Amino acid sequence: MNLPPKDFTPQEQQIAKCLEEFGLRYNPQHYFLNYTVDFWIPELNMIIEADGVYGHYKSRDIKRDMDLMQLSAVEYIVHIEETTYAEVKERLWQVLLKLEEGE
Repeated sequence: MNLPPKDFTPQEQQIAKCLEEFGLRYNPQHYFLNYTVDFWIPELNMIIEADGVYGHYKSRDIKRDMDLMQLSAVEYIVHIEETTYAEVKERLWQVLLKLEEGE
């Protein structure tokens, strides 16, 4: 079981809890290139970014995502805007279902 960093935002705590409930191992605050991503799920080649309460700079996110998608290890980047536990869990569940369906 992963222990999320103490400085996780409430949204990041919700994401970590859901990932653990789904049985997914993750690396919090993982480094790629010159970027730190919120969650790296190696078994899915997936990055998850918490974009909720604090907001993000869209143009900077687009450039970062384009750079990260050039890496062979990264297949998916998921941005989570939802902030409640139920919303985060549903969003992640929908992402996992799409992966399972091969979309």
